[in-house]
Order: sequence, then structure tokens, then C-alpha cells
Amino acid sequence: MANTLATTGSSKFYISWEGIEELPIKSITEVKYEAKTTGGQAPLECGKGGRTNRQSSSGGFDSSPTLTVEVYLSGDATSASRMMHDWFNQAKPASDLGEGDWANSRKSGSVVLYSPDGDQEIVRWNFVQAWIKNYSLGDADATGEELAVESYEFVCEKVDKVLAGGDPRTSTVAAAAA
Repeated sequence: MANTLATTGSSKFYISWEGIEELPIKSITEVKYEAKTTGGQAPLECGKGGRTNRQSSSGGFDSSPTLTVEVYLSGDATSASRMMHDWFNQAKPASDLGEGDWANSRKSGSVVLYSPDGDQEIVRWNFVQAWIKNYSLGDADATGEELAVESYEFVCEKVDKVLAGGDPRTSTVAAAAA
């Protein structure tokens, strides 16, 4: 397969999850996890000439992987905006006017980046057992020319990045073992 580069400004992004296929989104702004390190803070030994030796090693993950998806605000029942907000409301506590069904609102799915012509998948982020942790609405300006944008931050058990063609450099980010 030839090297394929895509500019995010001209590519097409879609999100899918269980029962919902390829909803267009504005962007995926962040796929993030934070690893912990152990050791490194305290010296192990002090050698000849006052040189201090330290050791650091992986201590797993500090938190579960997250990803943030941006969509254009829309009231259309079939829009990414509406369907993602419905998903968010499913997990929201009843005291906050949600359905209070966090345990059953975890879903698996994908965010996919396609080439500008929409014919070729470039990269896919598969998320496993995700739920929407944060919702925010960007600046709203009645005099501006920008479209209103909503952001949804997902927390996942695992995020897999899969390059086009099943590239062997696929990476996995998994949550800390419970």
C-alpha cells in the first residue's frame, strides 16, 4: 500500500456505535491516555563521584483512555448532534433530568477518518465500552458566521487505532486493570 497522507481540513470524519452507522462529525479533537510511572522519584543508589542512579518503570494507566468528538449542533432526529445528546441523556442521573441508566449506556464503536473523496479509509479509532463523560457547547455568537459546535468527551475501556489496510503498527490503549 502506498503512503497515504490526509489533511484533516479536507478529510471526512464519521462516528458509529452499536446500532448507529456513519454519522458525520466535525472532528475528533483528542485521543488521550495518561500512563503512570513508578520509581524515578527516589534515588536507588549514589555511585562514585556522587552520581545518583534512578529507575523508572511503567505502572499502568493513570486513567481510562478518552476521546473527544466535535459535532455541529442540530435538532434533526438523525443528526450526530441529536443522537449523541440522546446517548448522553441516557447516562445522565435522573436528578439532572437524565434517564439515570449509566450501567446500560456504555457502547462500543468507531471514529473513522476517510480520504477527502470519501472513498478510502485512512485511520479508525475503535472504542470499547465507552460512555459520554462530558458535554459542552462552544461559543454561540448570533452575529458570527461560525456554526455552533458541541463537544462530547468519551471515557473508554480501550481505544484501538487501526491504520488503513490493517497495518501492523496498530496500537492499543487500554484502561487500567480493575
